[in-house]
Amino acid sequence: MQIIPSILVTSEEEFTSQINSVQNVLNQVQLDIADGKFVPSTTWAEPEVVQKICKIAVELHLMVEEPLKELQRWVNCSPVNRVLIHLESKNVDQAIIFAKKNNWQVGLVLNPETNIENLEKYLEKIDTVMFMGIVPGKQGQKLIPEVLHKALELNATYPTLFTEWDGGVNEDTLPDIYESSIQAVCPGSAIFKNNFSPEENLKKFTEIIHKLTIT
Repeated sequence: MQIIPSILVTSEEEFTSQINSVQNVLNQVQLDIADGKFVPSTTWAEPEVVQKICKIAVELHLMVEEPLKELQRWVNCSPVNRVLIHLESKNVDQAIIFAKKNNWQVGLVLNPETNIENLEKYLEKIDTVMFMGIVPGKQGQKLIPEVLHKALELNATYPTLFTEWDGGVNEDTLPDIYESSIQAVCPGSAIFKNNFSPEENLKKFTEIIHKLTIT
């Protein structure tokens, strides 16, 4: 199981601090982009700064009403290797086509209430599915356990599909997420917002995953 820390920030300074705290020990992070419409919150996300600062790969989690419009801002940002588009947003088909033309991996994101059947017509066009274990837009929420059943069902039906989990990821929930056959977790507050350093938190996560792997 891969760890892809989720960076949800409101300023360039906060982004710089968080990315610098992990990019020497990881090869991938997730940047949350919120427009204040699709979700109530807004976040900082500037392609020029990401291009300048990031030495590792970045996947964009687009919590926006119009993902196609947002993706157009990122075409010259070379750290971006994957884009994650909410199934509930507008112009999903056009956004997927645009992403593929830019040689990005493409993932679809499911909010907790969205049925996995809604994915079926897209599965041949995408590389990844990410499950939201919380209502998107705010870190530090409790995991919604019903989503675990959806993840287990999808992974059993499509075992070669790369799946991620975002929301409610911590040391206590990690075993249940692992059991649902998720391949990558995207912890946010559990990495960046507690009394331990991000590097210490990543080490704890890695140790837990290792124990789960060998049991």
